[in-house]
Amino acid sequence: MKDAQNKLAPLRQKIDSLDEELVKLIVQRFGVVDQVIEIKRNTKLPASIPERIEKVVQNAIEKSKDSSVPEVTIERLWRLLIAETIAYEEQNLALK
Repeated sequence: MKDAQNKLAPLRQKIDSLDEELVKLIVQRFGVVDQVIEIKRNTKLPASIPERIEKVVQNAIEKSKDSSVPEVTIERLWRLLIAETIAYEEQNLALK
């Protein structure tokens, strides 16, 4: 057990570091979404645009093709990210 913990420790540190980077990227993404919200508000576009959703999901799947991550996992993660983004947009579009 102790040997396994010692072997896992550096991998866990790497995962923690990657998680930190992912959080930073998500924060940056939502910063861009704030700009999108302003444009959508001014042009009366809805938060959810199905064609765009499908394009974003397909782009993510395509970019992961050469990895060991199952396509279904990428699709689920991106659909969750998009759903949260749309909820954020809808909430903020309703504020003004």
